[in-house]
Amino acid sequence: MDYMTNKEYLEIANDPIIWILVIPTVLMVMYQAYLFMKRSIKAGPLVGLTDTDLKTAVRVGAICSIGPGLSMFTIMIAMMSILGAPFAWLRLSIIGTVTTEMLGATAAAKAMGVDLASTDFGIIAFACAVWVITLNTWGFFIFNLLFAHKLETVRTAIEKRDINLFNAVGTCVMIGAIAMFTAGQMKGGSARIVAVLASAACMLLLMQISKKVPKLQEYSLGVAMLAGMFIAQLMV
Repeated sequence: MDYMTNKEYLEIANDPIIWILVIPTVLMVMYQAYLFMKRSIKAGPLVGLTDTDLKTAVRVGAICSIGPGLSMFTIMIAMMSILGAPFAWLRLSIIGTVTTEMLGATAAAKAMGVDLASTDFGIIAFACAVWVITLNTWGFFIFNLLFAHKLETVRTAIEKRDINLFNAVGTCVMIGAIAMFTAGQMKGGSARIVAVLASAACMLLLMQISKKVPKLQEYSLGVAMLAGMFIAQLMV
C-alpha cells in the first residue's frame, strides 16, 4: 500500500522535476533523427538520387509522419493517465510503440499485486513500472549491439527452409504475450470482459475498414483502446 491516493500519485508523476529529467533524453533522440537525415541526404548522390529526388523524399516523409504522429498522440493520452505525461512522452519518444510499454506496465502492476490504472496503482507501483519498462528495452539494445549484424545471416538461413517461418515465430510470440496479459485483465467482473471483447471487436472492424482506407490503420489501436475504456465505464 502506497498510503496515497491515485490523484496524489499522478501529481508526483507529473512533477516539473520529472519533466526536467526526461528532456535530455528526448533532445538526444531528436539529435539522432537530425544526424540520420543529414547523413542520408549526404549519401543520396552515392546511390543515384538527385537533389529533386531528395527534396521529394523529405517532403513525402514529413507528410506521411503526420498521421502516425497524431495516432501516437491519441494513444499517449491513455498512457499519460496511468504513468504521467513526462514518462509517457519519454518512452514513446524512444520506443514509439504503446503496446510494448503497456505490456511492461501491466507486468509491473501485476508484480505489485494491483491493477493497472486502479486506485491502488500508486507511487511504488509506478516506480516498479518505470524499472520494468526501462529494463525491458535493455534486451533490445544489448541484442542489437551484439547480434544485429548477424541477424540477416540467421534470417537467410531460416528462410532457406521456410520463407514464412521467421515472421511466423515473431507473430506467435507477440500474440502469446498479449493473450497472457489480456486473460489476466479479464478476471474481476463482466465489465472487464466486455471491455476486452469490445476492444477486440472494434480492432477487427477497424482492420477491415483500413483495407479500404489505409490512412485509418495508424489510428486503429488508439481508437480500439478508447472504445474499450468507454464501454467499460458504461458497464460499471
